Amino acid sequence: MHQFRNLVIAACLALTTLASAQSDPTKPIATVNGESIGGMEYFRRMEFLPGYGKMVGNRFIEGWPGYLALQQIINERILLQLAKEKAVAPKDADIAAELNLRLKNSPKLLETLAKVGITKADLEHQIRVDLSEFNLITMGVNVTDQEVEQHYKDNPTRFTVPKRYKLRLIAVTEEKKSQVDTALAGGKTFADVARDMSSDPSALQGGAIGDVPATALAEAVTKMLDLTKIGTTTEWIKGASGGWFKFLVEDVKPSEKIPLDANTKAQLRRSLMLDRGRVRNNLDKMMTDARKKAKITVVQPGLNEMIQEWQKSVTGD
Repeated sequence: MHQFRNLVIAACLALTTLASAQSDPTKPIATVNGESIGGMEYFRRMEFLPGYGKMVGNRFIEGWPGYLALQQIINERILLQLAKEKAVAPKDADIAAELNLRLKNSPKLLETLAKVGITKADLEHQIRVDLSEFNLITMGVNVTDQEVEQHYKDNPTRFTVPKRYKLRLIAVTEEKKSQVDTALAGGKTFADVARDMSSDPSALQGGAIGDVPATALAEAVTKMLDLTKIGTTTEWIKGASGGWFKFLVEDVKPSEKIPLDANTKAQLRRSLMLDRGRVRNNLDKMMTDARKKAKITVVQPGLNEMIQEWQKSVTGD
């Protein structure tokens, strides 16, 4: 069920573009040595800031933030209208139920989002968009309890959290290996040596790299980790690029079976519905057809021209 573990992170990333709504363009947004930066200056600069863009597949497409944000808002509006047209728009009760589920899984979600200016209303809007997309993809699709239970039984690996190693890491060149060994033998902690000598980005956290699944490590590394007692370090391991690595094993967590509880059932049902729905309902085609019929105008002339060109490109006109 790994695909469900980053829902909160995904929601936070998807909502960051809404945070600017919390700033008043008629008031100063910041001061520098007593000089104020006005809200309108901030919005204008943010709208047309050069050097930014988004990933499309494996390519980075540069574009003004205002243009990219407007694209997303237009797409969301068309999606919501399409869901309403197809009679699958989520009801307010559906939004509330999904919000309660997210808060149950992450009790401090609203508090975390509020720190970057994202309100409960913003989150509810994103949930409405998410559920509208889900409902469009899964129109006419049903998954029974028996099918859910059978899939769980037939795919044990998918519902097993692999063995994990809680590790700290020191990465150095051949020349620095002896310096690390001398420092550790002299009583310096692994974390302090990592901060002082490691070339890995984890050096800032004293080499801490957290819980690493056994499935993410080479077999030779896991064998060495299994031979290393908790609280002690491994021998040096030569990396593929020529560097050398040493781990401190802080803890080992055994593999765990994810129970088929109500939450897992709901997530699995959703996953199976999406798998079947993507075969049955072509959302991309539905959105393209809806864009072709959409009448879109933008007040700002430059942005309007760009949006019209974008609309032509995505509809094939």
